[in-house]
Amino acid sequence: MDTPTASTYGPSVPDLDLDQEDLSYLEKRLLSEKLGLHMPLLQPLTLNEAPWPGYVYIISYGDTSQVITYQDQKVILAEYEAKESQRWVCRSIDGWLGFTNDPGESTYYMGYHRHDDQKLICRATHYQKNEMFCVRKRPQDGFQVLMVGDDRPYCLWPLSKKEDGQLAVVRGSKDWWGFTRTI
Repeated sequence: MDTPTASTYGPSVPDLDLDQEDLSYLEKRLLSEKLGLHMPLLQPLTLNEAPWPGYVYIISYGDTSQVITYQDQKVILAEYEAKESQRWVCRSIDGWLGFTNDPGESTYYMGYHRHDDQKLICRATHYQKNEMFCVRKRPQDGFQVLMVGDDRPYCLWPLSKKEDGQLAVVRGSKDWWGFTRTI
């Protein structure tokens, strides 16, 4: 017997595979909308969802509430506020992962500037070597985010927060990142 795609009550809704944490977030969100509240509810940061092409993620610095944020073609750490500028679309090109700012008028790839101390930026409209990411799960929470080194093209260097707060590719860094898929 075929599953109906519509009924007299409207189109069928596919089953959602939600865990209890996602469900409680959705319940709070619906209640907030029903009551006419205008303050956004923050989706909890789970930190351990492996990035996969086609999904959108919040990328947090370790287990802090600081997340990677797009700001005027720069990439900064900012307090998590569930803003559009804090959502990153995961893409795959030639086996590498890439991250773009949430689609808007223009889409830019996150990468690093080769001639500016390898600081993270987000202004490339097409994918190049310095926008290629390798994300690897750690035995503990989170992931190590690696990028192709500019000085040695066959080496992967970790993404890190420098002492001045800038995000950059830093050789030997132990920093880790959390990925939370958005609902």
